[in-house]
Amino acid sequence: MAEPGDPLVEAALRVTVSGLDLAAAERFDRELSAARQEAEQTGSAAALESFLHRWRVFIALRRRPDDAGET
Repeated sequence: MAEPGDPLVEAALRVTVSGLDLAAAERFDRELSAARQEAEQTGSAAALESFLHRWRVFIALRRRPDDAGET
């Protein structure tokens, strides 16, 4: 898995989010900025890991909403 804060992963997620929902792309940018700031303040990658997970789930749900309840 990619490292939290990997700019290529962040860019790829943003492009994907933008393609699915332009309004969500603005929220993505705000949340990424907040996650980076928290990571810098705490010295922990947990905020970035959580951010990446949330947006991967968002993308998965938008791409395959019928599979949302499956595990």
